[in-house]
Amino acid sequence: MSDGFTLEEACDKVNMPLIAQTILIKECYDQPHRHYHNTDHLREMLKHVPQNHSEVEIIIEAILFHDIVYFPHPTAPGLNEALSIAEYLSYNTKAMAVNTPFGKNDSSFEYERRVIEAINATAHHLKDQQHLGEVSKLVLDLDLATFALPWEEYEIWVAKVEKENLEIYKDKYSPYEIKKGRNDFLQEMLHRKQIYYLKTEWEDRARANLQKDIDNYIQTFLNNL
Repeated sequence: MSDGFTLEEACDKVNMPLIAQTILIKECYDQPHRHYHNTDHLREMLKHVPQNHSEVEIIIEAILFHDIVYFPHPTAPGLNEALSIAEYLSYNTKAMAVNTPFGKNDSSFEYERRVIEAINATAHHLKDQQHLGEVSKLVLDLDLATFALPWEEYEIWVAKVEKENLEIYKDKYSPYEIKKGRNDFLQEMLHRKQIYYLKTEWEDRARANLQKDIDNYIQTFLNNL
């Protein structure tokens, strides 16, 4: 299978009108507080999507909408993903109502359920989700694609994550608490039996990056004592 879509190609693949691409995608994902969860993140995921996958539309729809809502201070775990699912269903319903079919023009519950499953799964990266279908597993893997980049590229994404975290949580946590929270997350990721379900060729590099990231955090902490 050949891999990769640009953001524009992906939107065209699922028949998303240009106005929706601008309003729903670019304006939502490129809000000022988003330094990591933005259209660059979408592009990184989409460039790994198999073009000839039999369910490519479902994969693309899940990717486009998985972080469409990203409030800086969610009041409950999974709230952003739940609201993103609601946004997806709202868009899908409106698209069908005005005869601008989304994806394969399949409004069946099963089709939507599989998109919803994939979006919801992205709220639970620290859990073992082996029970999920292949589409959801692939979306989960692609959501963590930056973990497996060469270290120099991985560092660039780390800077984006840290800038986003420091900005959106500055009124609730200290910089130390924010950085420690991210480090704890990385530690938990390493404790998983496997990080990737399908993209197993990414596993070793991702683990090496996460361990180096953690080691750097610990060294910085020790230097500041």
